Amino acid sequence: MNQHKNFTKGFATVGLITAMLLSMPFTSSLVIKVQTADKIYEEISEVPQKELGLVLGAAAYGSTLSDVLRDRVDTAIDLYEAGKVNVLVMSGAENETEAMKNYAINYGIPKNDITEDPTGLNTLASIKNISNLDRSIIIISQKYHLPRALFIANHYDIDAVGMIADRHEYTKIFEFKKRELLATTKAMWDLFVRE
Repeated sequence: MNQHKNFTKGFATVGLITAMLLSMPFTSSLVIKVQTADKIYEEISEVPQKELGLVLGAAAYGSTLSDVLRDRVDTAIDLYEAGKVNVLVMSGAENETEAMKNYAINYGIPKNDITEDPTGLNTLASIKNISNLDRSIIIISQKYHLPRALFIANHYDIDAVGMIADRHEYTKIFEFKKRELLATTKAMWDLFVRE
């Protein structure tokens, strides 16, 4: 009888731990969304002025920007032209930052007002790198990505807000959102356990 009771108790404990681990990405995502909701803007006219526009990297194919990345750079250009930022920081892999910079220059942004961060190989690295500058920033990315980016910025005490760069329906949006759930959990692990 005791053996059966212990087995049932052990099975319930394993079930509870499994449920907690499976729900962690959703819980992390919800907590981060609630904490950053008031710092995310959809309209350029409403976003507060900051010193830098941080454009987070995404796929680039030679000089061609993916839809996601092109929307981010187009949004950054609009923010610059509206006087919301003075300098654009293109952060990502080296091929991405080069393509982003050239695209922005082709659309009239002065070369001297663009900085590249080719060591921003992921969101955490991009924001950690910019934290060394001690400047206020507008983070430019898609809606699904901004809560995590702002959460990381807040962790590093950066004066930051986010600007939504969604200008298209993305064919891989469900894949992006699924990946973001895991990335959010990893961010919490990196910030609160590994550091």
